[in-house]
Amino acid sequence: MIIPVLNFIIALLASLGMAKNFGKGTGFGIGLWLLTPIFVLMLAFGDAKYQGQQG
Repeated sequence: MIIPVLNFIIALLASLGMAKNFGKGTGFGIGLWLLTPIFVLMLAFGDAKYQGQQG
């Protein structure tokens, strides 16, 4: 029963990490988690540049 919940948590953390690597904030990361196709297109065709791990 815990596996589906864990899947959502891991997906959220991955989206937040991806947003951070592109120089975006937490709000963008949550949007990336909830509306993935739209926000991925915003990353692909927007002015965001991959900055890599900053930590």
